[in-house]
Amino acid sequence: MRRLARQVMEVDFRVVDGAVNLTGFFTLISGEGLKYLENGRAQFYALIIFAAVLGLVIIFGVT
Repeated sequence: MRRLARQVMEVDFRVVDGAVNLTGFFTLISGEGLKYLENGRAQFYALIIFAAVLGLVIIFGVT
């Protein structure tokens, strides 16, 4: 029984805790990246939207 309990604990530690930690890490990294994009200036937001639309036009224009 102890061997089975250790194996179950190892799966819990590596799989379940790993998935939770990965989710937290992804949230941290994406939040750190987004704080530089959200500066409150409408001109910057318009530039981002223009760049996204231009990118889509180029991608769909090529294919």
